[in-house]
Amino acid sequence: MPSTVSPARAVFDRFLAASVENRWDDLADCYAEDVVLEMPFTLPGAPRVTKGREELRRRFRRAGAARRITKADNVIVHETADPAVLVAEFDLHQDMGGESFVATYVMVMTIEDGLIAHTRDYTDTAAVAKRLKALSPAESPAG
Repeated sequence: MPSTVSPARAVFDRFLAASVENRWDDLADCYAEDVVLEMPFTLPGAPRVTKGREELRRRFRRAGAARRITKADNVIVHETADPAVLVAEFDLHQDMGGESFVATYVMVMTIEDGLIAHTRDYTDTAAVAKRLKALSPAESPAG
């Protein structure tokens, strides 16, 4: 019996492919024009809520200039009782400043009309913070 991919899963698959291939405009185009992206556990200085596809596009381009995603693995997608909502778990292997690291993500996505309308992203901020700290110049001792 042929398997069919749900519409929400198809959007997630497009999202993940664009991420791994570092296609930032295609990634932004996975989101609705008025999307709301929440990141409850983000790093200091990063917004907890981002509204709008074009703001995400700017953020993706800035992040893409600093780091490159090389692969995704441990991908698990949980479809829910609501066909518009899915929960995805995955690891993204990334390169920043010539060093590789892996960050784990969990996303709760709501899909409307074939686009991500709302997402709540839980990111391994410790892995990202460690990589950013390694790239920062060492603090000079007080003299």
